[in-house]
Amino acid sequence: MHGRVSLQKLCYRGRWEIEPLKLVAYFWLISTRKRETQDMSTFQKSRTGLAETMHRLYQRGLISGVGGNASVLISSENNILITPSGYFKGGIAEGDLVRVTLDGKVVGPGQPSSELPTHIECYRLRKEIGAVVHAHPPAAVALASATGTIPSITPEQTVLVGRVEIVNFSPPGELGAKAVSSSLKRANVVGIRNHGFFALGKDLHEAASRLEVLEEAAKIYLAMSQLGKISSLSEKEVREIREFYSKE
Repeated sequence: MHGRVSLQKLCYRGRWEIEPLKLVAYFWLISTRKRETQDMSTFQKSRTGLAETMHRLYQRGLISGVGGNASVLISSENNILITPSGYFKGGIAEGDLVRVTLDGKVVGPGQPSSELPTHIECYRLRKEIGAVVHAHPPAAVALASATGTIPSITPEQTVLVGRVEIVNFSPPGELGAKAVSSSLKRANVVGIRNHGFFALGKDLHEAASRLEVLEEAAKIYLAMSQLGKISSLSEKEVREIREFYSKE
């Protein structure tokens, strides 16, 4: 049976005009097609969102043309879409993205980012997340590398970023994934000295926003240091901010 068929055409004078088993098969087919359409819609939205996220990071100065990467989970297929290696990050197109299984097998064309092992580790450890963004925000990297910490500066940082953990430098790949593995269990944002930050989120917008807010806080901190006085939020102020926003 082809095309859309109404129930009125399937039933005449209260009697089904086709055999019951064929009727069951018909509804199964309709249900399957509906799920496939939904899956394709989700996949397309993920592709568009991932490409747009990389453009956003580049335009905001959080990555250079050759640095940074991001991925998004395609939960219906247990796959992720990840940015490719060796591309100009400010001009990545949807067709450039690489599909990879959660055990690291590349599906289809393209070479994934060298940071793939860390992305897979993020999804392995944090089942609730839907996206990972890795960027090199200059002020935040400078502050983390020089001091080993990024204190709470703004309410937005306190609420959206929360705890930030910094680990010692490690090259991309398997070693990098091992270096941040422990911290990923406790923090949504993890920094690597002299390198960059990994941000986790329920979606690409949340993950990227965490890095934007972190960079803003780092810039404010560095500006205050030039003025000769650092004013970070106290533990009491941090608690009050979190209590206030938790009520909204």
